[in-house]
Amino acid sequence: MKEKKTGMKFDPDLRIIKPYPFISKVFMRKSFIWTAILITVIFTAGLFLLYSSLLDIRVTRQDPVQRILPDTRPQVFFGVVSRYSPHLLYEGYQPLMDYLSRQTPFRFRLKLSHSYDETIEQLRNGQVVAAFLGTYIYLKSRKKDHLHCILKPLNKEGKPFFRSVVITGSHNTIRTLSDLQNKRLALPSPLSYSANWLFFERRLSKKHLALVRYFNFHNTVVYQVLKGNFDAGVVKDRVANAFTNKGIRIIYRSAPIPASPIVVHQNTNPQISKAITDALLKIDIRQPKFKKLVESWDAEFRYGFVPARDADYVFMTGGGQ
Repeated sequence: MKEKKTGMKFDPDLRIIKPYPFISKVFMRKSFIWTAILITVIFTAGLFLLYSSLLDIRVTRQDPVQRILPDTRPQVFFGVVSRYSPHLLYEGYQPLMDYLSRQTPFRFRLKLSHSYDETIEQLRNGQVVAAFLGTYIYLKSRKKDHLHCILKPLNKEGKPFFRSVVITGSHNTIRTLSDLQNKRLALPSPLSYSANWLFFERRLSKKHLALVRYFNFHNTVVYQVLKGNFDAGVVKDRVANAFTNKGIRIIYRSAPIPASPIVVHQNTNPQISKAITDALLKIDIRQPKFKKLVESWDAEFRYGFVPARDADYVFMTGGGQ
């Protein structure tokens, strides 16, 4: 019997109908296309889910309000004397503001100033609720401007002190204070303790110097000495330490000076003062979470804080070393 040409072949062993080769190819091509489309859709969906997870672009069920509503907490300003350039101040102090905002019912913002006196004025008129103040200007202003210290930072040794130091160029022949006679001396702000320390202790007299000039920032004093524009300068020890083996040498150190305090005005809301104190006293750099937290803070604040009292701050008259 002759097979009818129906486009199909009958295989009596497999009992299935086999398509001609060209029909098989069409079917396989369509299957491949649909499989490719399905794989593409799955791959694209997977990428979207991964991208959303990494960037956290979805509003999660755990934190919907924070992502939708603005922060309505009271905004308060924290002042700082102009001991460093605005760039350095913001870089080292803003992370501390961010920490206070996370730990308290308030939103803290840093408010810079052009001078030490301006920060005092900001405290006096209520523009700032607290300030990072210098030791000397605090001593000078606390009574007449009704200021109170609440905290002071610890140094690397875990003590609430700093030192002022006399620096000179690494290759300069100056070795002692007596070598400064008839030399050029660069100093930071006249309202900083470092600018006045040597004269407080009568270790040096301006009349024996060829030139004395004040600069706005401690770092500027270092740069003036590095450039050779001045024979020596006076800065805080932590600033000088950052330039160790980078062209300067320390020739004289003061006795320990009480660390620059955080202060508030007598009219500052006690709840704000307590919130600042409680949050900063929590910091314990022996714990890994706090050690990591303070890595981006200004070096002056990387070792924690202790409570401060007005009685801690007196004019230092002891000798240097």
